[in-house]
Amino acid sequence: MAYLPVRGFILSTLAYGEADRICQVYTLQAGKVRAIAKGARKPKSKLSSSLELFTESSFGLNKRPGGDLYVLSQAKVLHDHHALKEDLGSISILQLLSDILIQSLHDHEPNRELYALIKETLEVWKGSEAREQVLCAFCLRFLELSGYPLELTACAECQKPLDRVSVLLIPHRGGALCGDCCPSGPSALKATPLTLELLKKLRNLPMDRVKILKIKPAPLRSILLTLLEYLERTIEKKLRTLDYYLKVVPI
Repeated sequence: MAYLPVRGFILSTLAYGEADRICQVYTLQAGKVRAIAKGARKPKSKLSSSLELFTESSFGLNKRPGGDLYVLSQAKVLHDHHALKEDLGSISILQLLSDILIQSLHDHEPNRELYALIKETLEVWKGSEAREQVLCAFCLRFLELSGYPLELTACAECQKPLDRVSVLLIPHRGGALCGDCCPSGPSALKATPLTLELLKKLRNLPMDRVKILKIKPAPLRSILLTLLEYLERTIEKKLRTLDYYLKVVPI
C-alpha cells in the first residue's frame, strides 16, 4: 500500500457506512483527491476535528494499487479557520467556494499557486466583512490559473480599447468583446462600463487590499453573479450551492 504525506483543505465530506466519511480534499502535493476516513463519525475519533470544511491539516494517505479511494490514516490540524464558521452566512460562502473548486478541478492535478490563493483568500476573509468582494477577486484569479484569463482591457477579438464602453463577456472567446465583434445574444453576459472598471480593480489589487474598495451591495452582487455565470459556462457545470447562498445572504 503506497503512503502519501500531504497537506490540504477539506472541501466536502459525506457519511458512508455506519461510521466512516468520504472526503474530498484539495492537497498541495496531489491536487484534488477522494479519501475514506474510517471511523471518523465515532464519538472518540481523532480524525473528526480535521474533517471540517476548509480546515487545513497535514494528512497521511494510503492507497492500494488500482483502488479508487485513498485511506485517510492520520491527520493533524494546522489551521481550523474557526472564525469563518461562526454564522450561517460565513459558512455558506465557504460552501460556495468549495463548490467552485469541486466542480472546476480535475482530480490529481496539483497547483501550488492555486493552493496559495485559497490560503490567502481564507486569511483575508478572517479580517474582513467584504467577503463577496474577496470572492470576486478570487474568481478572477482562479479563472487565470485555470487557463481561462479574462481579457478586460481590450476587445479579445479586434483589440479595440474598452474604456468607458459596455462589453459582452463570452466564455471560450477570451473574455470581454466589444459590441461590433459580438452582437448581443443569449450567450452574452453584458457588463456596463462601471462593472468593467470594478472587475479590473478587483483583479489588479493585492488580495489583502481588495476589501478597501467601496462597492455598493447591488452592483457587487451583480458582479459576483456575472463572474459565476461566466465560470459555469466555461466549465459547463452548474454550481449547486449558489441558489442557497443567495437565499442565506440577501443584498
